[in-house]
Amino acid sequence: MRIFLCLFTILLLSSCGSTYVDYDYDKNVDFSVYKTYAYDFEQITGFTEFDEKRFTKTTDSILETKGWNFSKTPDVVITAQSKDYETQSRNTLGVGIGSGGGNVGVGVSGGIPIGGREQHRELTITVYDEKTNTVIWEALSESDLKVKATPGQRDTYFSKLVSKIFKNYPPEK
Repeated sequence: MRIFLCLFTILLLSSCGSTYVDYDYDKNVDFSVYKTYAYDFEQITGFTEFDEKRFTKTTDSILETKGWNFSKTPDVVITAQSKDYETQSRNTLGVGIGSGGGNVGVGVSGGIPIGGREQHRELTITVYDEKTNTVIWEALSESDLKVKATPGQRDTYFSKLVSKIFKNYPPEK
């Protein structure tokens, strides 16, 4: 029974609140020459005004700890594109009916959906070389959103999300 409880707990914890991040970058770029950055939010980012502030505040904090500085004449420019979408919950409650006798068996089963719709966010962060206007690094993340999150919960969400995205920035040689 203990083993079942442990496995159930591990499965439950690993399936909730997941964040997926995928990176790509130009392997020929020497990232050590870049030390300043700025944002380009002229195009629609998909963020609310408050979420844009949360994103920049968290990104500033993370990049400052890595030795980067915000500048009006930056080495690199950071853009963000966010897209929220909904999916139907994949959680179901299984119900089955069966009967059998001798060498013959009959069974019917089905799943009853539990939970409602789930909110997700796809966020693409792109870093451009300011002088050449070429993409040098990009991250794509997918994460779960809490539908009725408080401002404090949204702060925590952005802190965790942006930390995970910039964990491997700049890339190691």
